[in-house]
Amino acid sequence: IIGTSAVDLDGRRSTVRTAESNLGNLAADSLLWQAAELAPSFGVPIPDVALQNGGGMRNDAIIPAGNLTELDTFDVLPFPNFVTVIPDIPRSQFKEILENAVSNVENVDGRFAQVAGFEFTYDPAGTAQVVDDDGKVLTAGTRVTEVSLDGGTQIVTGGNVVAGADLTIATIDFLARGGDQYPYRDAPITLLGVSYQQALSNYVQDALGGTVSAADYPEGGEGRITAL
Repeated sequence: IIGTSAVDLDGRRSTVRTAESNLGNLAADSLLWQAAELAPSFGVPIPDVALQNGGGMRNDAIIPAGNLTELDTFDVLPFPNFVTVIPDIPRSQFKEILENAVSNVENVDGRFAQVAGFEFTYDPAGTAQVVDDDGKVLTAGTRVTEVSLDGGTQIVTGGNVVAGADLTIATIDFLARGGDQYPYRDAPITLLGVSYQQALSNYVQDALGGTVSAADYPEGGEGRITAL
C-alpha cells in the first residue's frame, strides 16, 4: 500500500482516450512533478507542461476509493516508458502536438492526451490534423482553439498561436520518439532514468504524502480539457 484515495479514479479505456480523467490528471501530474524534481541534475530546464497518452494507461477500470497499491500503479502504467524532457518546443509546434492528441478522438484513439501544467479547449467538429510517421503535418488541424498555461499565459487563442517563449515538455520517451505520431520531429530529448510507473508511485507517496484528495482529483477532472 502506497497511499489512499478519497475518490474513485477513472482509468477506463473509453474515458482516458476521449476525455479528461482524474486518473489521467494524476498520471500527467506525476510526470510534471518527477521531471521538475530531476531536471536540474540532468542539466535540462524544468518543464512547463506534461502530456501522457491515454493509450499508455492500461488498467481499463475504475480504481475504487480506498487503498492504493504499488500493483495499482503497474496496472495503470505497465510499459517500459521513461520520464523524458523535451526543451525548446516552439508554441506553433506545441499546438501541432495537441492537434495530434485530439485528431482521432472520435475513434477512441490512444494518442488522446491527459495533461498537466495547462488547460485547453478543442472543437471535435474542426479539421483533424493529419501527419505522417515522421511528424510532418500533411493537413493542418483546426480543432485546438484555446490553450493557456496554469499561470495564465495564453499559448493559443481563437485557434491562433500567441507569440512568446518556447516551452519545455515532460512526457514519456515513447511519445518523444514519435509514438502515436506525436510530431516532435526528432527534437533533442533527455530521459531521466525513472519509468512512468515509478513516477506515479513516487508522486503519490512523496508529493501527495500518500493521500489523493477529491478536491485535487475530482471525478470527471477539474476542467483541464474542454470539448466544445
